Amino acid sequence: MTPLSFSMLRILSDCRFHSGEDIAKTLDVSRASICNAAKTLEAAGLEIDRIRGRGYRMSKALEWLDRGKILSLAGSPFEIEICDIIDSTNSELLRANGPHGRIVAAEMQTNGRGRMGRAWHASPGGALTFSISWRFDRGAGFLSGLSLAVGVALVRAMKTCDIEGISLKWPNDMLYSFHKLAGILIEVKGDMLGPTTAVIGIGINFRLSGKVRENIDQAVIDLESIPCRQPGRNALFAAILRELEGALDAFETGGFEAFRQEWTAHHAYHMKPVRMKLPSGKVEEGIVAGVSERGEILLDTARGRLAFSSGEVSLRGAS
Repeated sequence: MTPLSFSMLRILSDCRFHSGEDIAKTLDVSRASICNAAKTLEAAGLEIDRIRGRGYRMSKALEWLDRGKILSLAGSPFEIEICDIIDSTNSELLRANGPHGRIVAAEMQTNGRGRMGRAWHASPGGALTFSISWRFDRGAGFLSGLSLAVGVALVRAMKTCDIEGISLKWPNDMLYSFHKLAGILIEVKGDMLGPTTAVIGIGINFRLSGKVRENIDQAVIDLESIPCRQPGRNALFAAILRELEGALDAFETGGFEAFRQEWTAHHAYHMKPVRMKLPSGKVEEGIVAGVSERGEILLDTARGRLAFSSGEVSLRGAS
């Protein structure tokens, strides 16, 4: 994705036809450059209509992130930076050693990251992707379970936007009907004894094109596919920030234990038979019995109740 492609996308995002000649004049480039920019947008997973004599248009409108609108709706003095294109919002905050509460959001990430080295796939404007830097006076060991607490905040925000039926998957996914809707990636800088800074990355699928879905190796869903009153990206972003602020303050005080009961109530796999693939490649099978006060998942297995702090959970018998 190039700056020219993004400039063209902003023109087309009103869903009206714009001639190649008019776009070229507006952006002060050649008609051939506009044709190539359109191909770049299509390669990124965007649906562009081309009709001879009428020009180009987006098949569906895009709502761009608006810093002023987000801050007004959130009602909190966050420091928000919105980028058109960035490699990774998490990486940017890790590089910059951003101050407490700084937020970086992106319309598109070229190297978005998920848990366990996975890539995050989305088309420009098709997701809500952002990271927030949050300082804790406690040590890194205290932050165990933070991704689960953030998951609770996301569910709360969804409910305030009248989006029901959302569940959680240990340790960092938000689901709808067992399909992934959002993911959380937390990276920590600091000492075991404190203080520490957590960079909390969140990605939510708003609109997944067929081309983007082809690159994803798991069952996914987007907000447009959920039967609900569709929130705008700015409104949902603000709702999440409101919930995150309170949740992170509560976590600082009481750790994950303050969220454990609520998280368990939303766990899609609670009391279900699962397979746990460990980082070593070993697989454990058991029934999910809950989570510990540190956010570990508890499995009742043939060897008794075991606790795991890392691994990949899947329903037993599911592909």
